[in-house]
Amino acid sequence: MLVASFCVLEMADNTLPQTDLPPTTPLQPDAAPERRASTHAPDETPRWFAALARPHFAIPLLLVFGALIFIVNIGGYPLYTKGEPREAVTILDIYDGGGVVLPMRAGVEVPSKPLLMHWLGALASVAMGGVSEASVRLPSAILAIAGMLICYLYVRRLFDPLAALISALILGTTFQYVQAGTGARVDTTLTFFMEVAFFEFIAIGAGLTARRMPLYVAIALAVLAKGPVGLVLPGAVGLAWIIIEWRWDLLRELRLVRGALVVLVLAGSWYVAASIVGGMSFVDKQLFAENFVRYFGAKHFHEGHVHRFYYLELALIGGFLPWTVALAIVLVRAIRAPRRIEPRLNYLVVWFGVVLLFYSFAESKRGVYLLALYPALAAIAGLYIADAVRNPIESERVVRILTRIGGVFLAGVSIIAAAGLVLLWLWPGAMVAIFRGFGIKYAPFTQALAASAGAHRAASLLIPVAAFALGASLYRLHKTGAEILTLGIAAGMVLIILAANIVVVPAIANTLALKNFSADVVRIVDHQPVAYLEALDYDVAFYTGLTIPIINHKGQEMPEYLIAWRKLYDQLPAAARARYRVITVSNPTDLDGSGRMLLLKRIGPPVVSTPPSAPASPKASAPPAAPKAPESAKSNDIGVDSQAGVRNRGARSPDADCGLRQRRAPARRDSLDQTRQNRGRAAAQAHVA
Repeated sequence: MLVASFCVLEMADNTLPQTDLPPTTPLQPDAAPERRASTHAPDETPRWFAALARPHFAIPLLLVFGALIFIVNIGGYPLYTKGEPREAVTILDIYDGGGVVLPMRAGVEVPSKPLLMHWLGALASVAMGGVSEASVRLPSAILAIAGMLICYLYVRRLFDPLAALISALILGTTFQYVQAGTGARVDTTLTFFMEVAFFEFIAIGAGLTARRMPLYVAIALAVLAKGPVGLVLPGAVGLAWIIIEWRWDLLRELRLVRGALVVLVLAGSWYVAASIVGGMSFVDKQLFAENFVRYFGAKHFHEGHVHRFYYLELALIGGFLPWTVALAIVLVRAIRAPRRIEPRLNYLVVWFGVVLLFYSFAESKRGVYLLALYPALAAIAGLYIADAVRNPIESERVVRILTRIGGVFLAGVSIIAAAGLVLLWLWPGAMVAIFRGFGIKYAPFTQALAASAGAHRAASLLIPVAAFALGASLYRLHKTGAEILTLGIAAGMVLIILAANIVVVPAIANTLALKNFSADVVRIVDHQPVAYLEALDYDVAFYTGLTIPIINHKGQEMPEYLIAWRKLYDQLPAAARARYRVITVSNPTDLDGSGRMLLLKRIGPPVVSTPPSAPASPKASAPPAAPKAPESAKSNDIGVDSQAGVRNRGARSPDADCGLRQRRAPARRDSLDQTRQNRGRAAAQAHVA
């Protein structure tokens, strides 16, 4: 279905005239699809590479690369990071009938982002017969592959097939893009629809399409993916380009009123419905805290991603690897054989610069925020590298040096990987010592890595051999070209990513995930009252499948069982700790051995802890605020159940819903909770078996 949709898109483009603008438009002189830095130089593109860049070869090649990078072993390891289970519990609530407009995250929190990715995850879960690691990761994987295809199709339409293929390969093999596309996060969904919006705008400006609605539908879906930024960034980039190129006539051609109505209907309707359902809790969190406060900051803003202005520039250097090194070709050719900065190339530069500046001024900064500019940077690099393929003389030396560096790197990585396998299987104690030197102090990780490599023995052996052969070939080639460098880096990245997704990441996930601990919780607790102590964990919430309240140890009746982070438990007063004994301890959630969770059982009858004495007041005081969760905790959204009593598993109250009104009839809610309890018990029984 995905491939068919892109074929329809391509056929629709081919049926349109190359330009529908008058002869005086600034883009008319650049209507030719192929642009070269030196038109007088002969085209030295190898015939095989020119053929490979054509759609009937390029699209299958990109699909194969995308499947190897994003699909292989997508469900072969548990959720273990903070971000993935945070999104997965929302998908679980939708799947279990908790509502489509505003489901509750882990049953007790308002989701912090719009729900497009979660709706897609719920649809994938329905198609796959249940919510699983694979179903919650699948939307990101599919959209990451689609992003590569979109990059190819639009760059081919705007420039030429060589630049298009190179750009798509660059985009799909950068570290940051791969990390986002292989995880259950909202960032890839946002990136895909903003990429469509950015490219559609310049296609309209270049007169390559008579369509207008795809631009506004893409913007609306970007807003539904992560909020108003999906509208702000495409609008800012488009306006900046219009000002620079003095293309004010384009405002009329964009049909802005009709487009605004499309965005309002598609995206605005959900915000209105969610505001009705969630009230001020939704407005405060999604509209104010997650957008205004996160960007501009506030007096009590303690977001962990606050960095200096230049932080994102450094993050971009790392996130764009391995192609950061290949930007040397862009620099050399920009000096020796510069391209004419025509409007389409200028648009890519504006796209890149506006997005980078926008996020650099934000209070909260993360490298993943820059994904929106990756297609632009990949296209810029692709254009210059394509020039190096056609006319190699100006950049021949730097291409040869980079090819040899790439060969040495791949060969070196393969040798290190082979040596590591030998140590894992024959001398594991040495690997434990080596890992300890890198801060990985939890010795069972070495056992998990050896088990993961043993479970995929063929891949563990063949991938280093293939990487060494590729590296040696790149190093020993007497005649190299930019096309060899491009395919060599892309193929090398595919091998490295396969090794990571098949062997390394599953070992890390199996070491750090709380899946087994969650099964123990369900098995031991059974139907007894249980609560989180001051901070929930999304991993536990997902793998137990239960709605568990969050309580404070002061002024509340303590339940039979508590789930607590060890650091929080150790900070309790001695009297409070004496009321509970430790039943089971989780594995660590960090490779240094820290970040463990405890399952505690009450000693003796229920006791209501009383807060320290305070002056009498005619009004009942509110429950004390929960302390901040430790850094090892995977949740930074602390909730407090203000009820004096502790609910049974799966029960809900208005207080636990963060002030939200009750959205379900009691019978429906009981059915939902029973479904979750049954799933949790089934998982625990499977774990025991």
